[in-house]
Amino acid sequence: MNILVTGAGGFVGRNLVENLKCIRDGKNRTRPALSIEEIYEYDRENTQEQLEEWCSKADFVFNLAGVNRPKDPKEFKEGNFGFASTLLDTLKKQGNKCPVMLSSSLQATLAGRFGTSEYGLSKRDGEELFFRYAEETGAKVYVYRFPNLAGKWVRPNYNSAVGTFCHNIAHDLPITVNDPSVELELLFIDDLLEEMYNALEGHPHRAEYPGEGEVYEGKTYDGLTPRPASEGRYCYAPITHKVTLGRIVELLRTFHDQPQTLMMPAIP
Repeated sequence: MNILVTGAGGFVGRNLVENLKCIRDGKNRTRPALSIEEIYEYDRENTQEQLEEWCSKADFVFNLAGVNRPKDPKEFKEGNFGFASTLLDTLKKQGNKCPVMLSSSLQATLAGRFGTSEYGLSKRDGEELFFRYAEETGAKVYVYRFPNLAGKWVRPNYNSAVGTFCHNIAHDLPITVNDPSVELELLFIDDLLEEMYNALEGHPHRAEYPGEGEVYEGKTYDGLTPRPASEGRYCYAPITHKVTLGRIVELLRTFHDQPQTLMMPAIP
């Protein structure tokens, strides 16, 4: 199997590529069904010619390329919709109908505080582009709406509050928490990778996103919580963790102070 990873130099892309190499090289034997030959790493420095070549050879595409914090909001559209369009057009040109995974965001729900998110709007447009592509070509698409991500190699001051807190506290820099009671849903990178392998093997976890305030089986949804559904339009990683900003900061400060206090935090 040949795998194309776009956005290969980013947080998720780097973790995915390195772990795919472990599977390819026999260092990770937990996925015996996967036989990986080539891993094509596409990022900003690569050319359209390389993209065309790799799109012609790929058996699966992970589209992780995107823009999170541009200088100009217009770049959201260009980075999160424009490249997705280029990628799908290139696959069409090469006549390749292999499965394609899209990394979207919970902000694409446009629910609650995300109702006016430029980033969310650009991600929603990218999702619809992929769904239309599936209808036109018959190719399988796996659209994942990621919550907050955390884990190794995350970039501070970019796309992860936890990454920023870790960096600042480790370097004795100040942090800002306006409301410690705000709850985050965290998805750790290793749990995400396991779900991405599920998609690679053709059996992702499927879900729908009931609208904000919609009631299903006696439960009122917030528009952000996936409802498992075997034929769902979306995909999701089932293992996430909810925690307040205040608790995250408390734990990180405990870890930072361990050499002086010699105290371990309580572990359930």
